Amino acid sequence: MRTIRVLALLAALAAGAAGAQTAPSQTLVIGQRSYTLPADLPIVIDGEPALLADLLGRPAGMQVRWAPAGRGAATPVFSYTLIGPVTATTPLAVLGQGVTITADTVLEGFTDPGDLAPGDPLVVAGLVDGNGSLYATLVERRGAQGNRFLLAGRVQAVEQAPARLRVGDQWLALDGVVATACAGPLPVVGDYVEMRAEAIAGFQPGDLIDTVTGLACANPVLFGTPGAQGALEGVVGAVLAGDRFAIGALEVVHGAATQFGFGGPDDLEPGAAVGIEGTFTDAGELAADAIEFVRPVVRFEAPMAPADVTPGVSLRPFGVEVFHSAQLRDDDGILAGGLASPRQVRVRGWLDRAGLAWALRVRDRGAPDPLDARLRGPVQAIAAPALVIQGLAVDTAGAAFFDADKNPIDAATFFADVRLNHMVDIGAASWDAPAATLRGGNVTLLGYEHTEPLPGTPGGFLAGTAYSYGLADTVFADGFEAAAR
Repeated sequence: MRTIRVLALLAALAAGAAGAQTAPSQTLVIGQRSYTLPADLPIVIDGEPALLADLLGRPAGMQVRWAPAGRGAATPVFSYTLIGPVTATTPLAVLGQGVTITADTVLEGFTDPGDLAPGDPLVVAGLVDGNGSLYATLVERRGAQGNRFLLAGRVQAVEQAPARLRVGDQWLALDGVVATACAGPLPVVGDYVEMRAEAIAGFQPGDLIDTVTGLACANPVLFGTPGAQGALEGVVGAVLAGDRFAIGALEVVHGAATQFGFGGPDDLEPGAAVGIEGTFTDAGELAADAIEFVRPVVRFEAPMAPADVTPGVSLRPFGVEVFHSAQLRDDDGILAGGLASPRQVRVRGWLDRAGLAWALRVRDRGAPDPLDARLRGPVQAIAAPALVIQGLAVDTAGAAFFDADKNPIDAATFFADVRLNHMVDIGAASWDAPAATLRGGNVTLLGYEHTEPLPGTPGGFLAGTAYSYGLADTVFADGFEAAAR
């Protein structure tokens, strides 16, 4: 399966780079593409005009948008998402917004998230979920709070007199503030907003931010030009009818010809971080040629006992620890409050680069049923008829085998095609708890091989994570031990 293509900047920029062969240049990695661009390329960093060379020395992981800036011109815009103090640590929040730090997050100014304390000044970049939380790609702890706060997220509540609104758990006072780019004088619940304010000395969790200097409605991803190819990263906000899902106000359409990586169509659900490429059928609709989950998707369905859940921290289907994330949809309150009795529990999530699993959705599926177990994840070992997935033994003797299109195949074909790190789904299997082994069931080879970034193609629409600015650093460079949690 091919890798998501992340398209580049305007062709004019590439032509300018080619014409200035003697000028210094640097490599920029965005998504799965790398670009060699002139070091004196005008850009915007955190709202301020700059040059591409000014990124050197900064930690990777900022979000970047390519946005038209007038006829024949384009400006890459590099930005953070949150600037302000830690307002909670269990789970982590900055200015009232939930933040997930995994081994995929670049850490600057600290190495252990467990060392963060309320009041610590943080600068955070990442992908914003529809529930207002942040899938962090960069978290930097600074020595002192600067002179401003920055907050981006979804409006949760609005009050008219006095004018206030709540983003995540943070209230903002808006008397005298003129909101821009909104449908009305004030944003409404569900709007995605970007707020800047003067920093407040001694700010405490729950304090009102009454120093707002700017508030604008926005979309977490940019719209495109009808008929143009485009690519972007984002977090699924809603799954719609007709093979559609939304990221902000942008609708993405997929079908039988859409290629998937690190997961499949049934893994598209609110909170999932994805990269997409395709063609804009109109400014607000993207027909997807390929959809790649930012990290490999994992699934479990297993009998679980009350002792298998540590409320607010993690749960352990088949004994595999899956951590709480700010993107979690805990419909039945299992991870929040634990289990009162043994139940069959379905868990969906993703793996970070350290192999740690993070929960995206947890559901109660009724009475425990060890004869209807499920597991999905990358293959760690192969010795036909056995596999190892998520550290669990899988005995496929007697199983039915399928390819990624759900066509039946035989065991010989499966084991000839499967490779380490390929995604495999085990369904309707039996769970042998004493042997810690899944047996039989339906075995589906989803495939997918990840590749290194490829050269970028000039002339497209772009929004996503900047993984490198021309240095040896890359996003996902700094891991941390599970014991830190």
